[in-house]
Amino acid sequence: MDLLALAAVPALAYMLIAALVAADAIVPVVPSEVAVVTAGTLAAAGRLDAVSVLVAAAAGAVAGDSIVYLIGRHALPGRLARSRLGRRMQHSVERAYARMGSASVAAIIAGRFVPLGRTASSAAAGLAGVAPQRFLLWGAIGGSAWASWMLGIGYVTGSVTEAPLWAQSAIGAATAIVIGVWFAAGQAVVRTRRRMSARAAAAGRTIDTSSVPPNADGEQARPSMTFDRIAA
Repeated sequence: MDLLALAAVPALAYMLIAALVAADAIVPVVPSEVAVVTAGTLAAAGRLDAVSVLVAAAAGAVAGDSIVYLIGRHALPGRLARSRLGRRMQHSVERAYARMGSASVAAIIAGRFVPLGRTASSAAAGLAGVAPQRFLLWGAIGGSAWASWMLGIGYVTGSVTEAPLWAQSAIGAATAIVIGVWFAAGQAVVRTRRRMSARAAAAGRTIDTSSVPPNADGEQARPSMTFDRIAA
């Protein structure tokens, strides 16, 4: 279906937007970002209502994320339990969410803005046993923020350019994708630096004396004494 053509029947356009956004959580190749950005350009041109687009996109985001969350909560544990790798993966996800604590809220929200992040964060939340009410609340906030962001990009693009609607949609969608990739890369860099800092700190706190020979009294020599002898 062509969203530009369906703009002549707004109700169908809103239904299509909600369906595409919901399906994108389950099948990430569905172009939900393009659909919402295009709807934003159409709203700027007065062919769709911006508030209705926002509601449709947010509703689709919550519905799709909830389905993936339920799959992660009820279907994935049984499948992962069949293999050692799967059990390790589940344990790693549970441990990561337990370690994040309240920061897991940020992961649920931020996942909406990262390519493939919706599917991964929703499934991981279900697998980690995040309470349904907690996931639904923060998922709705994240989905609404994502819908507002995509709609805003399309609306601004449609308002400031004189290009045809299809070109405005392409510009807006490309902008959204580039920003999403940049955000994902930034998160990856931050996580890598934090892991490296944590490992460096752990290495600094841990002193291995197992290879240091005992002194004349039969006690383990201190590393500083060993370094002094080497220096001498």
